[in-house]
Amino acid sequence: MKIKTKLALLYTSITVGILVIVFIFVYLLTSKNIDNNYYTLLFDKALITAQKHFEKDELNQHAYQKIIDAYQSLLPETSERVIIANDRQQATKELETFLTDRQVKGLFQNYQVKFELDNQSGVGIYYPDNEGNFIIIVTARNLQGEYLISSLKKILIVILVVSSVIIFGLLWWNAKIITKPLQEMVNRMQEITPKALHLRLAQRNGNDELAQTINYFNRMIERLEISFNSQKTFIANASHELKNPLTAIMGECEVMQLKEFTPDEYKISLRRIESEMERLNILVNNLFQLAQTDLDISESGREQLNLVDELQSVVHHFEYSKYKGRISLVRNTTPFYIKSNNHLLFVALQNIIDNACKYSEETVTVRAFKTKSEFQITVSDKGIGIPSDEKEKIFDTFYRGRNTHGYKGAGIGLSLAHKILTLSGAVMEITSTENRGTTISIIWKNSF
Repeated sequence: MKIKTKLALLYTSITVGILVIVFIFVYLLTSKNIDNNYYTLLFDKALITAQKHFEKDELNQHAYQKIIDAYQSLLPETSERVIIANDRQQATKELETFLTDRQVKGLFQNYQVKFELDNQSGVGIYYPDNEGNFIIIVTARNLQGEYLISSLKKILIVILVVSSVIIFGLLWWNAKIITKPLQEMVNRMQEITPKALHLRLAQRNGNDELAQTINYFNRMIERLEISFNSQKTFIANASHELKNPLTAIMGECEVMQLKEFTPDEYKISLRRIESEMERLNILVNNLFQLAQTDLDISESGREQLNLVDELQSVVHHFEYSKYKGRISLVRNTTPFYIKSNNHLLFVALQNIIDNACKYSEETVTVRAFKTKSEFQITVSDKGIGIPSDEKEKIFDTFYRGRNTHGYKGAGIGLSLAHKILTLSGAVMEITSTENRGTTISIIWKNSF
């Protein structure tokens, strides 16, 4: 069952349930009022009947004629019965044939009683007179009341059925309008496949739950698209990069088997194999590091970090490496906080500074400073620089500039640093001149 049908049925059930309760209340209240009004008329009829029988000798002709007229016009369908009550015991025996003991007792105490007898309504009044004590019993069937009650019941049932149909139709139509965006979302989601991850759900105006759901879904698809593209690029590049050293090793081995070589030639060949193996080892280690970092990015939580302290830790780390004394740190002590993973931020800054040291023989200058609008870290070297036509590709995984072939590396470090720093909210900018040096700027905007 679709959501719109469920919603329509649910709210129709609630509304109809409320209507049923209201209609039952109206029916019972109306029935009670009709019965009470009819009993009032019966009491009037009983009193007029008593006056008709026992007041003729005490009233003038004109007043008595009014009683007769009232008697004839008021409930002519009634049956009247006069019981002499001078002997209470005898009267009680006669009354007990159609009244309960409690009703008989109430009649003598309260001078009136109402009762039901053979689908008829009845009243009794105790009427003392100078001629004696009497009990007037009046009974009749309230045909008009029964008709009104029956008609009311039919009307209420018809109204309930018709209103239920109308309410369900209106609620179904309203639910259809409400769920229309959901149906559109479902249809659009069915179009999003691994080959069509560029598709997105249409954005909605406002900030309701549906708009938030669409926004979060689009962001999730965007992350999946990036992940899929990164995975395809990674597989293609990794296949290519691993293929080169393996091909070189296999080729060298085949050449060595073609003929006998001198010991020196074997040593030269083994050194070439060793060089390719070292290259392969570095590449595999970098691939593992890249895979592990991607896992850390997806699983690790972020924390509040002071960039000044983190940068100081990275520079201090290099004092225990082969680049000891090669790094000049210039910073102010004003703290600047970001949300990032401590380990990943360390890896990113380490890779950038390591690259600067690797491609330059001179001192690498690291500056950290804060302005009114941003916090910036710059890493400057006077090394080989980046060719102007390759700056756009420098953050691609496995990409290495054409002037870096004499240096060890796999083209992963800078790409990894760019990914980590981008997730921390930073923007990276590169200024470089070939053979004169490179400056990498990492910029975080103030959050206030």
